[in-house]
Amino acid sequence: MRSCCLLILMLSLTQWAWAHRVNIFAYLEGSDVVVECGFSRSNPVRHGQIEVYDQNNNLLLQGQTDALGHFRFPIPQEVLGSGSGLTIRILAGEGHQNEWVIDNSELAEISAPEPSVAPAHGQSLSESEKPQRIDNQPETSSLSRQELEEIINIALDAKLAPIKRAVLEKQGPGLTEIIGGIGWILGLAGVVAYFKGRPRV
Repeated sequence: MRSCCLLILMLSLTQWAWAHRVNIFAYLEGSDVVVECGFSRSNPVRHGQIEVYDQNNNLLLQGQTDALGHFRFPIPQEVLGSGSGLTIRILAGEGHQNEWVIDNSELAEISAPEPSVAPAHGQSLSESEKPQRIDNQPETSSLSRQELEEIINIALDAKLAPIKRAVLEKQGPGLTEIIGGIGWILGLAGVVAYFKGRPRV
């Protein structure tokens, strides 16, 4: 009877641990990072603490999720073109935390803004150096290959983000969660074995 009670307790605690794990999902949308956090689809992490680190574990910025469990921030200039990725951590209270890593290969597609080149102090462009507008020809705008790729990447990020989210939600627990669950089961099984092995008084 005691073993059955302990087994029921073990299963209950395991289910409780799964129910209270916090989920985090982050994706690029243009030059911004969008973070979504929740305990489940219908239970977002409200006002959870967000911390963003580079690959050297340097804290870049902090913030809080809104009432929907969302947090949005521009990609930090420190990582653009540096080859560093981002680690985004959610602290949801009571020891609940999780993190999401955005690889540097994803950030490499976002280029850092190029500084504008201005004439040196005291110098001005000569008339021949100034851009001339030809009125008898229609104005045309041309995009460089890099600008075109950035526009396409922004559009793809916006379209693929819901698909990525849906796939990840259907994947279920990852390796870390599985190992954690096994640890719970083994630990509680040890408690059961201990009580079973005790001599009856």
